[in-house]
Amino acid sequence: MRKFDLGRELLKLLAIITMTIDHIGVFLYPELVALRIVGRLAFPLFAYLIVLGVDSTHNVKKYLLLLLFFAIISQVPYSLALGKGLLDQLNILFTLFLGALMIYFFNKRSPLALIPLLLSVFINVEGGIYALATIACIKIITESPKLGSLALILLNTPYIISKNIQAFSLAALPIILLHTKGVLRKEIMISENSFFYSSRKYAYYVFYPLHLTIFFLVQTLFLSG
Repeated sequence: MRKFDLGRELLKLLAIITMTIDHIGVFLYPELVALRIVGRLAFPLFAYLIVLGVDSTHNVKKYLLLLLFFAIISQVPYSLALGKGLLDQLNILFTLFLGALMIYFFNKRSPLALIPLLLSVFINVEGGIYALATIACIKIITESPKLGSLALILLNTPYIISKNIQAFSLAALPIILLHTKGVLRKEIMISENSFFYSSRKYAYYVFYPLHLTIFFLVQTLFLSG
């Protein structure tokens, strides 16, 4: 038996729902800006979940390898859905992998934590250095909520000033703070051998390449030509 946080699962579900809404806007209805606005909540939530994942896992290396494996698996449907070359841009799981690697080295207080940040400048991963900086800010939030929140707001200030929809990503901040402070946490005991416990995390990973494949098929069968 081990502790299981229902609030954390709710955040995962919310992140997946908002990501899917965002991708409906990207791949099917680019003219509907409202879909992209709702989708701005997804990445900060995923970033927070990555921070929690690295900080709570018993096997960080396995966690990192799992992220990298599904990032590689997802690259083909990601590229097809975007209509880009295979390596023109790496999907968001590569970004989250770099972020997890950054947090791993940061927890060890190693200067190697800067390497994933630098790689995001030279490798065309989705979100780039802004995404890695967002993960860094959210890591700070888990240790110092006021300082981390200020850092995240400052990071997004250019988007606020320019009235870019990316500024709506700050709408995820109250949700993250509520979970950090324990308001959204609801821990129960669950068996590690239960089907739900053993299968749930893989279901979230599988959803990413699966939904991209579905979007590509919809584009090809119903929207092409």
